[in-house]
Amino acid sequence: MSSNNFRISFLIFLFFVLAATIVGRLFYIQIIKHDEYKKLADSQHIRKSKLLAKRGTISFSDGQIPLAENKGTRKVYIATREIEDPESTSKILANLLEMDEKEVFEKVSNKEDPWVFLKEIPATEGEKIKNIKGVHFEMNFEREYPQREMASHVVGFCNKENKGQYGLEEYYQNNLRGKDGFREGVVDAKGREIFSSFNKIQDPIDGDNLVLTLDYNIQFFIEGKLEESVKKYGADGGTIIVSDPKTGEILAMASRGPSNKPKFDPNEFPKFEMEDYKNPAISIPFEPGSIFKPITMAGALEEGVVAPDTTYIDKGEVRIGSHIIRNADLKSHGEKTMTEVLELSLNTGAVFVEEKLGREKFIEYVKKFGFGKKTGIDLAGEVPGSISNILYPKSKEKKIEYANASFGQGIAVTPIQIVAAFSAIANQGKMVRPHVVKKIIHPDKTEEEIQPETLCQVISPQTAFYLTAMMVSVVKRGYGKKAGVDGYLIAGKTGTAQVPDIKRGGYFPDRTIHSFVGFAPAFDPEFLIFLKLDNPHGVRFSSDSLAPVFHDIAQYLFSYLGIPPNK
Repeated sequence: MSSNNFRISFLIFLFFVLAATIVGRLFYIQIIKHDEYKKLADSQHIRKSKLLAKRGTISFSDGQIPLAENKGTRKVYIATREIEDPESTSKILANLLEMDEKEVFEKVSNKEDPWVFLKEIPATEGEKIKNIKGVHFEMNFEREYPQREMASHVVGFCNKENKGQYGLEEYYQNNLRGKDGFREGVVDAKGREIFSSFNKIQDPIDGDNLVLTLDYNIQFFIEGKLEESVKKYGADGGTIIVSDPKTGEILAMASRGPSNKPKFDPNEFPKFEMEDYKNPAISIPFEPGSIFKPITMAGALEEGVVAPDTTYIDKGEVRIGSHIIRNADLKSHGEKTMTEVLELSLNTGAVFVEEKLGREKFIEYVKKFGFGKKTGIDLAGEVPGSISNILYPKSKEKKIEYANASFGQGIAVTPIQIVAAFSAIANQGKMVRPHVVKKIIHPDKTEEEIQPETLCQVISPQTAFYLTAMMVSVVKRGYGKKAGVDGYLIAGKTGTAQVPDIKRGGYFPDRTIHSFVGFAPAFDPEFLIFLKLDNPHGVRFSSDSLAPVFHDIAQYLFSYLGIPPNK
């Protein structure tokens, strides 16, 4: 090959290498790194800002008293290119915003600036002008809880990133949050925004407002009674729930820690520990003790293995293998009916009923009443409790787990599960899902009513009637006497449970949980009340600690709800 031909071939090869390099570089920049370079270019020529949506409010059942709202401001801006009639628009805005009309007109008709600031107003205002064409908002707000500690575990809180945590704020995050908008504007070399066909404005969509089933006056009253009870007995905490057993509406829900510990205030959530955020009514299980006996009795009545007047001989104790189960009063009572088993809260009677029912049927009814699974209440943080002791018994004498569970020992339930289960007894055997939101109000003012949801028929109306009559007898003649209110039939059950020692096994010798659950008027109930005190001091049984508190709350509700006497 001549030297000239070699030089030509080399130049051609060099040309193709150079061309391939250029094409490869262009491919890398324009295809592979397209998004990165576009963002870089946009950052130099386009200014983008987020337009925050206004978070929805949360209010009590009257729709007027707020539990959660927004404080702060929102800035009113005008997109001047969208204004079709500057003069009339200026008059309207000046009037509604209480501004000088001439000043407003100068800003609205300023065609050199596509985005003009008009005025800063409170975050709660602006409804009258938001639909005026060309008017836009930039939100600058913080979440505020004007009732402070009241119903704080129900509402939860919203963090600085506008994300709901716990309670309603978390469960309804997508509803309350709304959808943020944005504004993109082309800027010149000096960073000044200019008119361009690339300018874009997407207004935010405000969040939904929630109206709760919680009644402010009932909530205020039970929080006072809970505070009083925790302080009186030096308890480690407590819970009170008031509900409508026919609809599942929660009329009030309050929880409290020790009286020497500050109550949870969502306005100051960073000052509290994670445990303080939890709602004990749905998130902290406990062994229910004797308030579980009506559940065992319900299954046996439904299956026809016992009747209210069925008798057994109470010897004061029952031996199961190497274990001995005794009555709480350590006494034997001789021949007793099933109604008297509930009146006197006899552990041996509950074991008798469970054995009559049989293990498989006992488990079936425990599940039917909703234990071991979540109720589905519309609050974040609910836990299912545990019935694993009867599902997977560990002892050699497997009968002991079932016997203990018959009177509420060895299983863990939540207060809201007890409320749902006893609501089924009160509601002719029909279980309804508990809920705390009554209606959702959308930004366009349309309303979405939350309808009661029936989950299942747990027991027959006849069984519910018999069991209700037996629970009425508990309040008339049994340990629930102090819960009674003259002129009214009240169905109720006391509970005093030992506290399990998780680390060492067994139970603490000096710690108990007191509970009481009841509904009234017994055969056509308008409310159900659940009460719990954690480790009260100076009082042995819930018949003395909580039955009187039930009386006070029931008496208040009869008057407040206008329920006439039914005796």
